Amino acid sequence: MENKTTFTNSLAFFFLVCLIFNSCTQGPTDVTSEITEANKGFMEAFNNGDANALAKYYTIDAKLYPSNSDVIEGQEAIEGFWNAAMNMGIKKAHLETVTAEGYGDFAIEEGRYKLYAPGDIMIDHGKYFVTWKKQGNEWKLAKDMWNTNNPAIPRAMENDTILIATSKIKPENFDRMMDFAMNYFHPAFEEYFPEVKAKTRFFRNLNPDKDGYIIVHYLVDPYSITENHDVRPILSKKYDEEEVERLMQEFSEIIVDQTQTLAVQQAW
Repeated sequence: MENKTTFTNSLAFFFLVCLIFNSCTQGPTDVTSEITEANKGFMEAFNNGDANALAKYYTIDAKLYPSNSDVIEGQEAIEGFWNAAMNMGIKKAHLETVTAEGYGDFAIEEGRYKLYAPGDIMIDHGKYFVTWKKQGNEWKLAKDMWNTNNPAIPRAMENDTILIATSKIKPENFDRMMDFAMNYFHPAFEEYFPEVKAKTRFFRNLNPDKDGYIIVHYLVDPYSITENHDVRPILSKKYDEEEVERLMQEFSEIIVDQTQTLAVQQAW
């Protein structure tokens, strides 16, 4: 009887070892369709501007690894990160899963992303690497890392020149300004002067000035006297003469006043 019990226990142990060995040596499974489906919900939350809903696609202890930043950890911090990104003008995200391999309750995804400003203007694109964790029947992001494909943006060195153009805009014309900038000027600049566009930035003051005007700044860093930043010649590269005249009339109605300043980078 003792021998029989020993044999039974040995047999059970043998099958347990086989099961563990099999699970450890089993190759990854293709979970591309499942992760693609999970990303649809992620994109919907992002494109609706709902940072709270977006954060719920992450595990409680999830981590983000954005470029030029420390690690962002936990749903609350992740919500704050994406809310700030949305407030900066990122209105739409598109994710494309390249591969997704499952290892039990974990999956590893490689993909590509595109980010858009209002008017479907693409402002960034790159690649990402995500570790997913299955909780119940749902896949959630556990580790999220990405970086841009855009070239590194040049910055002025000591004694280099920068250009600052400051404009006053009536509050009721700000939406017109953004429509002009993002849907007409930006596409022409990006298409015909991409290297110059890469070192140009656009800012808005947090608060109106004492007269109630919205103040925006157009910064070229660094600036070269050989570069063209005049509005008309840039528009003329992309649009016909009639459309350029219409756009220049629009521009003149939007801008109340504009000043340009040349400055030199100092040692810091």
